[in-house]
Amino acid sequence: MEHSERLRAILSRLGGLKVLAVGDIYLDENVFGVVNEVSLEAPIPVLEVRERRYNPGAAGNAACNTASLGGPVVMVGVVGADVNAGIVKQEFEKRGVDTAGIVTDPARPTNTYGKLRAGGHNTPLQEMLRTDTPRPVPISGAVEAAVVANIRQYAPDCQAILIGDQVGSVITPAVLDAIRDMAQAHGLVTVADSRDRAGMFDGIDIIVPNDTEAGRAAGIEIADEATLLAAGGALLKSARNVFITRGPHGISVFAEDGSHTHVPAGPVNAVDVTGAGDTVAAMTVLARAAGATLEDCAFLANTAAGLAVVQEGVVTISRAEVEAALSGRQGPAKLKTLEALQPMVRKLQGEGKRVVWTNGCFDILHVGHITYLIAARREGDVMVLGLNSDASVRAIKGPTRPVIGEDDRALVLSALACVDYLVLFDDPSPYQLIETLKPDVYVKGGDYTIDTIDQQERKLVEGHGGRIAILPGVDGHSTTNIIDKITREAETTQEV
Repeated sequence: MEHSERLRAILSRLGGLKVLAVGDIYLDENVFGVVNEVSLEAPIPVLEVRERRYNPGAAGNAACNTASLGGPVVMVGVVGADVNAGIVKQEFEKRGVDTAGIVTDPARPTNTYGKLRAGGHNTPLQEMLRTDTPRPVPISGAVEAAVVANIRQYAPDCQAILIGDQVGSVITPAVLDAIRDMAQAHGLVTVADSRDRAGMFDGIDIIVPNDTEAGRAAGIEIADEATLLAAGGALLKSARNVFITRGPHGISVFAEDGSHTHVPAGPVNAVDVTGAGDTVAAMTVLARAAGATLEDCAFLANTAAGLAVVQEGVVTISRAEVEAALSGRQGPAKLKTLEALQPMVRKLQGEGKRVVWTNGCFDILHVGHITYLIAARREGDVMVLGLNSDASVRAIKGPTRPVIGEDDRALVLSALACVDYLVLFDDPSPYQLIETLKPDVYVKGGDYTIDTIDQQERKLVEGHGGRIAILPGVDGHSTTNIIDKITREAETTQEV
């Protein structure tokens, strides 16, 4: 079986796997607003809050990635008896993670990490302040016993255990012993990711630290190939296998038989690497449980992480996205099939992000297009662009169009930072795509009014609670004008 077929076969088995995620749970809170005044009580800015978004962090984010890539996930961790505990559980449930294994400790707050961001019409969005709860101490007593009991209760129904050690609070020696006992008794795959304690996972199948974390655990500053090999060898004294992730340089794999290999990452234009390690851990535990070799696990982990880092913020990656990336059928990384795009849009909306939709031919990209697309992207958090296929353009514009083929148009548009995803469509109207994706904002150009746009499309968008935004165009700039100008100049040259 060739490499790509083998990888696709592995992916096809992920949905049947159940994973137990154990570790530190954080609630990530992002607050967005504008600053229009200074406080009367103190010389500080007043943030007028416009929106709050939440997502599970730390081991919670790894659990959400696992659920997005595979099958059922049960989360075992600790939260407080407070409002934020309810919020983080609700966010887990939105993302398909079972919260039955979460233990409540009234003596501590739910770990919460916040970012306050401000911007306005004339100022870019930027961070004002970060907030955090006190660093949690390791669990003990009745809370630790409850975590151990939940591991023993839920592990027998799982095929793998994912360990997330963010702040050293939940993964105590007793918890780790319970994980090892269950793994040995039931033949479970174990994968661990730790910020500061990558060397503590004796007997765990695979640990996945980045190069900084690996160096810290091994007591070696990784600066070159020699120190990388030394750190990998040192960590093999505890874990059976070691993946050292190295960002754009891929993953270095150190196997329990003493061999090592390097699995390079594909070229990507990284936008935000936040949470990429969680994506690696999630894909690794699933692929290994599905029977993948270490090298295949690393290849799939690189692929999934590469899809994550080209998107802003903490994101989860779906199995459909990875399958599309492996097959190459998506062309540019941003170009998706409708089947792959629909769950991605649902996921983004579930995370509180506003999805913008616009569509068009975009034949011979010009300043009018660019100005319009930048403005459209500002209407929300993520923009999906519906691109008329060559057949669709011919039906609308006539037999001489498009000048630029759909593959080339998609590649050029994918290079724009304001375009997050692309999808091709053959029909003259994007009605079917809008009906399927249900965007929050539908953007049309300034040559339309709310009354002259397709009223069936308007009814569809507003019917599911979406909003229509009409943006002004740039006078005198159109593909037709460009073609006419070229034609006139060619005719003038021939006459001369």
